Amino acid sequence: MAPAPAPSPSVPATRRTSVPEHVERLRGLLAEALEDPARPRTERRRVTDSGLVGRVAAVDVEAPGPLPSFDNSQMDGFAVRTEDLRTQARGAAGESTLPLAGVVPAGAAAPELPPGAVLAVMTGAPIPEGADCVVPVERTTAGRFEQILPARPAPGVAEDAGDASPAQVTFTGLTEEDLQPGRFIRRTGSDVQAGDRVLSVGDVLTPSVLGLLAALGLPDVRIRPRARALVLSTGDEVRQPGSPLQPGQLYDADTPLLIAALESFGVDVQAASATADDVEIFTDVVWALLAEHDPQLLVTAGGISAGAFEVVRQGLASRGVEFGSVAQQPGGPQGWGLIPAQGRQPAVAVICLPGNPVSCAVSLETLVRPALAELDAACPPPHRLTVRLEEAVDSKPGVTQYRRAVFTAPEAEAAASDPEQGQPVPEVRLVGGPSSHLLGHLARADVLLELHEEDTHVEAGAEREALLLTGRTLP
Repeated sequence: MAPAPAPSPSVPATRRTSVPEHVERLRGLLAEALEDPARPRTERRRVTDSGLVGRVAAVDVEAPGPLPSFDNSQMDGFAVRTEDLRTQARGAAGESTLPLAGVVPAGAAAPELPPGAVLAVMTGAPIPEGADCVVPVERTTAGRFEQILPARPAPGVAEDAGDASPAQVTFTGLTEEDLQPGRFIRRTGSDVQAGDRVLSVGDVLTPSVLGLLAALGLPDVRIRPRARALVLSTGDEVRQPGSPLQPGQLYDADTPLLIAALESFGVDVQAASATADDVEIFTDVVWALLAEHDPQLLVTAGGISAGAFEVVRQGLASRGVEFGSVAQQPGGPQGWGLIPAQGRQPAVAVICLPGNPVSCAVSLETLVRPALAELDAACPPPHRLTVRLEEAVDSKPGVTQYRRAVFTAPEAEAAASDPEQGQPVPEVRLVGGPSSHLLGHLARADVLLELHEEDTHVEAGAEREALLLTGRTLP
């Protein structure tokens, strides 16, 4: 984990914190909270365990042996000595015929290749001693093993022709390239040499990496533990989806949104509820939940604005959590701080997000994700890209505004099909306005278009940066 940065200069009370300043602020909090000396530094997991993709390697890994571990056949065909084929008298059609001395399936020990004969080898089968080339079965007059082999050998057993009259294998159409020593032979260590570093500390595990570890015979991998977060739903007006609503109540959209986003950031998430709008009850519940779940990060949504019943702000402000405004829209109101954790150090990082689901979601992408990505390789960094506006847009001065937008597929396809344009710049169309209650529009969006403080009016055709939303792909 990266060290905490030096304290940044305080932001004058006369202006709101910029987005980069708040990201750096959160990075400092998270760096301190995630450096937990009591937490195990590594976890040992079987490479066959589920859920390993995206986890982060905690130790370097060197190959214990070569890969391939033995010379083996790249093709279904015949192991031969190239010299035998070169010296074999050829027929009128340029054919060469040699006797079949046996069959080597994958998984069998290979016998020595007799002089002047061939051995049938399957893909992955070991190369017999004395052979220096594999000729594919398609380069025979038969074209298929069924026309040559008398019977299929038992699994894992190399078949010897014995005293029976050996089958004859006639090769045809061979070129000089076909007779090069080493042709269609996978040499020992041609992929990985013994001692090669195959995994480094901080590498993110992928399916291919896990397959490589298994191929090298390594049953386990050591990974870093995930950051632990507790998501806390607040407000006595919210209800669980599926339950009946009374007048003035609404369903809790923030909790599933927070859980899904944080999990996509590589965080282990637990969720709890502290929905009382009584400050004393709320703080008692929070402290009990922190003791029960022992998180490194507490994330709340709602209750931090200037209303009369902002229980999160009222309950946590006296415990070391600060509240203020970030110069972004949506997602201006924010809370941040460190609160003591019972019985352990360091303190718990607290991030308080706005309760409006769109403001909450935008804050996760623009503030929380970049801060966490700097500290933890398990968190994918924000995917920034350049886009072209289909239409003109006006933005509020003095803030960085994030507008929901979708890719316009026809324009993207036209740009991609024109080689003179080089790397295409996708065009985007705005979805809805800037209001923070338009969750349906956010669900349809592909990107968050980033409009800076000076972008009070941007013409159609102008290019700006955007953030690709979690779960979306480029056109």
